[in-house]
Amino acid sequence: MKRTSWLFMLGIGLALQSCTLPAHTPGPSDDKAQAPVESVEQQGKAVFSPNTDDPSYREMLVDWKLRSLKNDPEKMREFLLPMPKGADLHNHLSGAVTTERLIEWGAADGLCINQESWKAEPPPCVDKAVPMQEAMSDSALQQKILEAWSMENFQGSMLEAHQHFFDAFGKFDAVISDERSDASLADVLSITGKNNQVYVELMRGFNASRVGKLAAKYIQPDDPWTEAMLLKKRQELIADPVFQKTLAATSASLEKWVSDARGLLGCSTESPDPGCGVEVRFLMSANRTKDRRSVFAQWVYGYELTQKSPWVLGVELVAPEEHENSLKYYYDEMFSLDVLHRLYKADKQKKPVRIALHAGELIPEILPDSMEGQWHLKFHIRHAVEMGHAERIGHGCDVLDEESPAELMKTMRDKDVLVEACLTSNATLLGKIGHSHPLNTYLAQDVPAALATDDEGILRIDITDEFVRAITHQKLGYPELKQMTRASMEHSFLPGASLWQEESKYEKISNACAKDVAGSTRLSPSCKRFLQKSERAAMQWRLEEQLTAFEKQVVE
Repeated sequence: MKRTSWLFMLGIGLALQSCTLPAHTPGPSDDKAQAPVESVEQQGKAVFSPNTDDPSYREMLVDWKLRSLKNDPEKMREFLLPMPKGADLHNHLSGAVTTERLIEWGAADGLCINQESWKAEPPPCVDKAVPMQEAMSDSALQQKILEAWSMENFQGSMLEAHQHFFDAFGKFDAVISDERSDASLADVLSITGKNNQVYVELMRGFNASRVGKLAAKYIQPDDPWTEAMLLKKRQELIADPVFQKTLAATSASLEKWVSDARGLLGCSTESPDPGCGVEVRFLMSANRTKDRRSVFAQWVYGYELTQKSPWVLGVELVAPEEHENSLKYYYDEMFSLDVLHRLYKADKQKKPVRIALHAGELIPEILPDSMEGQWHLKFHIRHAVEMGHAERIGHGCDVLDEESPAELMKTMRDKDVLVEACLTSNATLLGKIGHSHPLNTYLAQDVPAALATDDEGILRIDITDEFVRAITHQKLGYPELKQMTRASMEHSFLPGASLWQEESKYEKISNACAKDVAGSTRLSPSCKRFLQKSERAAMQWRLEEQLTAFEKQVVE
């Protein structure tokens, strides 16, 4: 359908239904809004002209156009690709790198590929192993590696997919070396920029496992898991030379790491990669497959790294939630995080340490088939929110299996806890798809939510695919996508005040910028000062400018 015809048809619909228009989420240009649809008589015919300066009708026009593509996923993706998508808040760097890129690096580094286990191995290539360089000229071999290291063409059951996914990390682990850190980051930033996002928070261990091993030196298995013991052991860990050396080396390397990645993207050249327009920060992720002593030591390290590096904003908890150690020590880990949270929060001289936690990435099939095992469906999200002080929950898929789910979601809404919804990941690894996924339930309960990729390299997706899935599987429209896009920036861990007067309510811009218009070349002095003081608000304003430009481009 041509642009003029779909606008004309929509104009008729708007005129007939003007009394039942849906609620609108205003933007920075609301004070400039005029009558949304004007009609004039032209040779006896009514001509409808949408007023694109009005955000409510602009949003409705975009939604109508998007819904007209619901039966054509390719055109829908083409339509959504240029849509501004804010931030990706749930992205594992190790699982985000393009699989083809990993194969190229393995070949360039002279690694071998074991054709039985499909693990990358150091040379010499013996027994079942052949040089990965052969994959550069052998398309069949390259395809086999691709399928072993990702979900490409996977045909097994959901439980087999779950196992295949987590096994993939160990297969290409030898390729993801410290020497490839800058290239890994550049690859992810490039993908993020090409999908029109402006910010990403990446999860990475930052040598936390090295510090985690120190725990056994200071904490005995039978030590009482009390606040006093944990605070004492924290001091001992921090004083350890290995802890301090690891902390200093990691902090010093981050600035160079990001700089080198931007160099690979050509950010100072005349033809910069789209990734150059993406801001990046990091969360230190603790590995919960270790015991509680190690996880505590990793978190102490994460809290200290956050103090030392401006690039690190907080901590995470990653790896399979159903792992034996994760189940055994879940309560103890939330308790220890509560201890650290209260300690650092009480010291006003310390930089805030933000907390996002994987929780509720569970289904009955992957848990032990016992009353004790299945009971973990009942409390992981609640403990993460109430004990672990999580400001964001990754996945949150089993919320309806939790005790008193309505009460839990009310708590999340009241605490303004955002859910990072990873639709493809949840469909692939948990079988949560369509109505079985709780995204619509969260939105109906006014719990903030944002779409995220999780491990886009292994899953063979990007954030645009997640937006398509939100429409085709969750039956969402443009207003919901726009709300989640705004939520992704609102709930970023960037420092500074929000652009919006009320948290997670995108109705009124901060008084400092209330009279400014997104996209304007001139900002009022008060708005300029406000945006200079708040990194978060500045990124939110940038997003509003992009959304306004995108909507106008669609409807004009």
